[in-house]
Amino acid sequence: MKTLKNSMFIGLLLLATSVISQNKEVEFDIYTTSASKASRYLLADHVALRDCPATQCQQLTTIAIGTNVRLLAKSESPQTIDGVTSRWYKVKMGPQIGWIWGGLISQKTMVSNTNPEIRFVFGEAGLDSNAQQQFQIRAIKNGVELDKILLKSNTLTYSGIELLKNQDQDIISLSSNEEGNFNVNDSPMFVVFKDNRLQKMTSLTSSTEVQNDVFQYAYTSECEN
Repeated sequence: MKTLKNSMFIGLLLLATSVISQNKEVEFDIYTTSASKASRYLLADHVALRDCPATQCQQLTTIAIGTNVRLLAKSESPQTIDGVTSRWYKVKMGPQIGWIWGGLISQKTMVSNTNPEIRFVFGEAGLDSNAQQQFQIRAIKNGVELDKILLKSNTLTYSGIELLKNQDQDIISLSSNEEGNFNVNDSPMFVVFKDNRLQKMTSLTSSTEVQNDVFQYAYTSECEN
């Protein structure tokens, strides 16, 4: 009986450790730390700007996806919402100042190669039903979401996301670390934006033909979008 209790305790401890490791805090620099890095774009639409750092605080207004905000300060402790852990950040948007939760801020923003009005925002999207970490990439233009795609991975980070320098297409490369390793289940290594849609790709190779110093790419669709 004692052995069974010990086994159950160890199992619960491992489960708790797994959940904690998956809920690594999403953090951002604030203006007093780094003025350049404190300028961020919103990952979600209709983001509530509140008068204090909590969901029960008064809503001052809502902010559109892709809006640029300056992060002035952050709350003392993080809050976990829908599997994502982050602090509340005091932000300035034009003349308005208020608080927004950090899980709604883009961890990485990339400008389209083909249209400077289009941006790609990246961030966490919580855990799925199997407790696997999900990430999201959204294509936005002038405060309107054009498309969104989900990626499942326990190792992907914003530092592993890169928009390839190609004037003809928008191709986002995915990797989990500097060595380019990518440990995911049911997810591709590339996301291509074409005809206002984000599409997952299983492979991507550059051809030997070069026209006007621009690489032409051949890729295989995973057909899961």
